[in-house]
Amino acid sequence: MKLFKKILLVLIVGLTPLILSSCGMQNKLLVLNWGEYINDEAVALFEEMYDVEVSISLSDSNELFYSKLKSGTTAYDLIIPSDYMVEKMMQKNLLQEIDFTKLTNWDASYGDYENNPYLMGLNGIRETMAPGTENYHVPYFWGTFGLMYNKLVPGLEEALETYQWDAYFNPDLRPEGTRVGMYDTAQFAYGTAMLYNDLDPNVVTDETIEIAYDTLMGAGFEMWGDDHLKKAIAADNLDLGFVWTGDFLDMFYVALGEGEGYDDVSYNIFIPDTTFAFMDAFVIPKNARHVDLAHQFIDFFLDPDMAYLNASVIGYPTPLQETYDMITDYVGEDQWLTDWARAYEEYYPDTPDFRGIPFANLDQALIAQLTLMVNNVKTDS
Repeated sequence: MKLFKKILLVLIVGLTPLILSSCGMQNKLLVLNWGEYINDEAVALFEEMYDVEVSISLSDSNELFYSKLKSGTTAYDLIIPSDYMVEKMMQKNLLQEIDFTKLTNWDASYGDYENNPYLMGLNGIRETMAPGTENYHVPYFWGTFGLMYNKLVPGLEEALETYQWDAYFNPDLRPEGTRVGMYDTAQFAYGTAMLYNDLDPNVVTDETIEIAYDTLMGAGFEMWGDDHLKKAIAADNLDLGFVWTGDFLDMFYVALGEGEGYDDVSYNIFIPDTTFAFMDAFVIPKNARHVDLAHQFIDFFLDPDMAYLNASVIGYPTPLQETYDMITDYVGEDQWLTDWARAYEEYYPDTPDFRGIPFANLDQALIAQLTLMVNNVKTDS
């Protein structure tokens, strides 16, 4: 952690001339973001550099991002939704294109994937998005989903490695008495059930809803929750759950910071060969009032050193190749940085065989059907 403070000091010193030359702007940048998803120290540096106040409002779902943007009640300057919601906002004409000429940390050659500054996994997600979407967003963080599990249960790790999704949904293929939970989002529950049945997780029909119902009913879930899942597994109150890999790492990094050995932490995450993936990205709303300042904020976090500082407190992986290399190439005596590098290489390897599937932007009528189906599972269980 000492290295982060040194980086912060270097950044402050380097930014001092710019801070002094920018006094008097006193604008207010309105940002809509997820909770605990940005380094407050990095935001403070930006505020000093541009003599601006950054006001960050929070949302806990992409759908809430959309409703807040569409209502127009607040003229946000920046929003950080996920991939499928970026597509929807673009298609609904709620966004303006990014002016990449205003980004000093962006090179014109980045327009093609061969010279792209992003990790291969992130590029894989972007290639699934609707044509033209690349003009409206700049990646912020990305990640995968996996099966967080309790290492104290004998045979559970081996079952996951052998049977993958089958061990999650079929009680006969995991140790007897394994306590299992599901993330309480209808599309997540449906999508994982489709992967288990070798079906497209982003196609919804009456027949596939029935298949999902039967699959979820047979899995024997004891808990439906959100952050409760990772906390319950860490506390030995649950043994297996579907979670964001970054949520697992949030818990894992805290354990490491409290002095636990890397291999001694009582929980881990298994990422199936085929799983879900996501990308969150900066977008600028059509009605943004501080467009230039929004571009400056994006550019600020495209700087590899600033992205490093930001990633130091976030469990999700940086999208930037240069920052990723800064993290994984670390060699030194700082145990936390050594563990951080190891975790990145273990849970977010930069390999061309990444097979993450982004969730699709489903029609609200379909979401309502999935929600009803999941509620029936909970009622009938």
